[in-house]
Amino acid sequence: MPIAKILYQSIVWRGLLYLATFLLNILIARHFEAALSGSIYYIINIFSLVHLVAGLSMESGIIYFGASTAINPAKLFNFSVLWTFIAGLILWLMMILFVTTSYPYISLADLKIFGLFFICGNLLYSYSASLFYAQKNFLVPNVISLCLTLLLILALPYNGSSFFSGITDANYFFIYFLFFIVQGVCTALAFYLLRIKKLHFTQPSKSDLQKLFRYSLLAWLGNIIFFLLYRIDYWFVEKYCSTEALGNYIQVSKLGQLFFLLPSMIATAILPLTATENKETMAHWLALISRFFLYFYAVISLFLLLTGYWLFPKVFGESFTGMYGAFIWLIPGILSLSTLYTLTAYNAGKNKLKTNMLGCLYALIVVIAGNWWLVPVYGINAAAAVSSVGYIVYQVYLLNDFKKENSTGILQFFVFKFEDIRALKKILTSSNK
Repeated sequence: MPIAKILYQSIVWRGLLYLATFLLNILIARHFEAALSGSIYYIINIFSLVHLVAGLSMESGIIYFGASTAINPAKLFNFSVLWTFIAGLILWLMMILFVTTSYPYISLADLKIFGLFFICGNLLYSYSASLFYAQKNFLVPNVISLCLTLLLILALPYNGSSFFSGITDANYFFIYFLFFIVQGVCTALAFYLLRIKKLHFTQPSKSDLQKLFRYSLLAWLGNIIFFLLYRIDYWFVEKYCSTEALGNYIQVSKLGQLFFLLPSMIATAILPLTATENKETMAHWLALISRFFLYFYAVISLFLLLTGYWLFPKVFGESFTGMYGAFIWLIPGILSLSTLYTLTAYNAGKNKLKTNMLGCLYALIVVIAGNWWLVPVYGINAAAAVSSVGYIVYQVYLLNDFKKENSTGILQFFVFKFEDIRALKKILTSSNK
């Protein structure tokens, strides 16, 4: 498939999905306000960590081995469904035995149901979507998720009534979490019907599983560390700040994550390409794309710096007046981390997951120490500032490693060139395989 088509599919369809998701996030924040929406997103943060641990990052191995067809995609599909079932059963038993406390606005019974829906649904979706991505198909899984997200937007009970009868403030979040199960099942069925088409119950061989787990477990360790790098501050803020402050900070964090969506889309497309493109070409592309993200997001950050004081409460609601100060402190981290996704994808494609993991680990140490020291005194602004410092540490480490193996200098990732626009256009319109 031409490079331009791969990038367009990733950017357009994933972009529409994330735009719809961001809109849903704004509507939930406005309707349920900072305290309730903050509690829901804090619970989702915990569910996401459990999902990451249970999933063993096999989606990384699925993309890596599926793209090269080193393991039969049908076998990968069968094993991913089996693993989702096993993980779901273990999770259900653990929640019955060990989950005994509820959270603000969420009952214990709902907490268990929401966790099962979220984790099992996301496992099945991430594995199935990765099988599509390995075959350079970004259309099907994102269209499925986009349609379901639009239904969630319609289902919101505006002024006490929903587009769908029977949905209220009291039961909306049951529908919200049920969405994850439906999303996973629909995506798995789509892959089965479009790519497998017939009953095929064979599982990967022992050697296949050894390769899959050897690659995935290293990615798993790196992903856990990275998850903690950009989410561990939630726990510090929840412990030392008010519920409303937590809601404000989570929205700042989610806004920052929105900046990372476009780089992550490009990174998803880059991962399969690293196996086919030569080293010098990839190094040139990475520097060029990183420069583009740096200056593009610098302009957006400047705009929000000038307008955010009144824009954030206007968009998210009057309970989010604390967002602006924290966002200012997060800007350096946004600019730093947004340029890193292409590098981490490049390293993953070159089977250099250990490099990603070590850089992230150094950054995580900085973030934990900074949050422990500063958040109790300075609150969410300190959490944002510490995150920025950690992201910069990660960036410096990866750039230094990249310089050791490539002729491209570090300055190439930062210095704007007038021919950049023409070069980007050439890449996007290229018909090379």
